[in-house]
Amino acid sequence: MNFSELKQTIAEKTPFFQTQLAKVIQIPSIKSLGEDQAPFGRGPKAALETTLRIAQSFGLKTSQLSNQVGWAELPGKTANYIAALGHLDVVAAPLTGWNSDPFQLTIKDDYMYGRGVLDNKGPIMGALFALSLLKAEKLFPQHTIRVIFGTDEESGSADLKTYNSVEQPPLAGFTPDGKYPVVYAERGMVRLSLLIKIQDQSSLDIASIDGEFSPSYLPDRVQLKFVSGQRQTYSGIKTPSNAPDLGKNALAALAQAQSSRTGKIGEAFKWLAAAATDTTGSQIGIGYVGKVSGKLQISVYGAAYLASAQQLRVDFSIRYPIELTQEQLIQNLTKGLPTNSLLLIRQAVAPLYRDPQLPIIQKMSSIYESVTGLDGTPVTTTGITYARSLPNIVAFGPSFPGQRGIAHKENEWLRISDWQKIIAIEYLTLKSLAEMDFN
Repeated sequence: MNFSELKQTIAEKTPFFQTQLAKVIQIPSIKSLGEDQAPFGRGPKAALETTLRIAQSFGLKTSQLSNQVGWAELPGKTANYIAALGHLDVVAAPLTGWNSDPFQLTIKDDYMYGRGVLDNKGPIMGALFALSLLKAEKLFPQHTIRVIFGTDEESGSADLKTYNSVEQPPLAGFTPDGKYPVVYAERGMVRLSLLIKIQDQSSLDIASIDGEFSPSYLPDRVQLKFVSGQRQTYSGIKTPSNAPDLGKNALAALAQAQSSRTGKIGEAFKWLAAAATDTTGSQIGIGYVGKVSGKLQISVYGAAYLASAQQLRVDFSIRYPIELTQEQLIQNLTKGLPTNSLLLIRQAVAPLYRDPQLPIIQKMSSIYESVTGLDGTPVTTTGITYARSLPNIVAFGPSFPGQRGIAHKENEWLRISDWQKIIAIEYLTLKSLAEMDFN
């Protein structure tokens, strides 16, 4: 079908697509303790099973591996395939702050709300709906087309380790779990804990530091509890950890208020204040600006005081430009740490770079421009996407320019008009890549 017909078809089918999406949104697919036949918990498994049933109702061939990852497929002339790769697992959704049930697809005007509607159920289900349109056209492409559904992206991508151990990699493809236009470079990321030993009597009045701490976002409320029973609460504005500049870190407020204290605890709070306040890392000696991927970002997302050990723990992540190595970063960081501290590396993800002149990237850029009328010049991102877990994949969508800080927060949203554009882009990309010559 031509582009005008495609837009009309997507518009007509949007209510039906929303009905199917709602079936997946309503499943709280948050990782929990693994069980037999449910390695990441019941929620992620249920979301995968529901999605594959929807795919089967479209007449698509489906498969799954170990209840971790599944896919829907449109056979081509060869078994070589191109792919759209996304995830069905989501981060937790505390009820406070939501204007609707996070696990019900709520539609109001041009907006859809719900946990995972943007990250990443809406976009990857959109790819499935695009594949269903290609199936309805009786398309028989040169290469097989596969839409892959992971269930552990938010917690380490163990699902794709399983996938890569069994399945051959795609010829090319995309993950709609980043932003538009097509992303050719992703910063490196290292997640760390700093343990600061307080070797004097300056912290004996502190009992604990409490809050809702997660690597996914910066906290908007923390509490300092004293041995006397007194509590002091500090507030901020929650923001995803890959966009720390959009929020106000409550830990920064706590540390600034306590940094006038004397002794080792005062030194520790001064470091925490500097690290949590300046998201570029310049105040703690790690500021860096890359020519390709821009500024380094630091996100302090957690803290704890262990009274029995007189130890302050600070949890943070750093997203660093591709021109900087992890070794250089750690070397710079250790120069300015408080005395009597121990730095632990919890997780490390290397930077990702694809040549922006690659034919698949140029093709995606052209498709993006044709659908949106916007500049399709490839970009870089601070995000950590599935593109790192599967060869020949780049991040492509779903957030349009100017849309930041939506995922991992309350009232997660996706515009219906944007979703329709996303489905059109996915349809054209899958169809085009499936006919490319990769020899």
